[in-house]
Amino acid sequence: MNVSVLSALVSIGVVVVFIVVVATSRRLALPAALSPVVVTAAAIGILLVANRIPIERLQELSHPLSLFLGPAIVALGVAVHDNRRLLMAAARPLAVAIAVGSASGVGSAILLARSLGLGPLLLAATATRTISTPFAILMQTRVGGPVSLAAGIAVATGAIGAIMLPSLLKMLGVVDRRAIGTAVGVAAHLVGADAVGRRDAVAGAFAGAALVGTGVVVSLIVPPLWPWLIG
Repeated sequence: MNVSVLSALVSIGVVVVFIVVVATSRRLALPAALSPVVVTAAAIGILLVANRIPIERLQELSHPLSLFLGPAIVALGVAVHDNRRLLMAAARPLAVAIAVGSASGVGSAILLARSLGLGPLLLAATATRTISTPFAILMQTRVGGPVSLAAGIAVATGAIGAIMLPSLLKMLGVVDRRAIGTAVGVAAHLVGADAVGRRDAVAGAFAGAALVGTGVVVSLIVPPLWPWLIG
């Protein structure tokens, strides 16, 4: 079969699986652990292992999906626009939270990776674990890092954060929807924003703004420091 046709079929298949998972998630109100992003990634991973398909082959065939990375990031602005007045009223603390969260997220990931003695590949992949998958893919592509590994770590980080953060914040007595959304957006990015957004529109808007802001901040500070971060 022609590679272009096969690429189109694989891309369409991935999109169809994701749409089905999203529809099911909304109808059954599934928990954060069963987020559409996590379930779709797990399903694709199982298929790759079962059919012994190299990840490089999947990357080649699913390349058309990379064209949607830009629009995917822009689409996050819908919830932000709908709640722009609330966001503008809290612009200063939101900006501080994003800046501090971004710096501490990257710094803690690098320090932990170094303390564990991880190799250069894992060290490079963890440098972008605090930003959403579209941002991580674009940044790793730009600096020549391990794109697939970084994307997997970003999804795993989001899933773990989406599961643990709401309970942790509740234990700490944090009840403000804006604070919850901001914390989840910075630490658990897209998966977390999806999870809180399905329960609370305001928290979802702050999570969306936080994950986009974190992506922008990390995109500005990491590339210039890349040689030092992975050196």
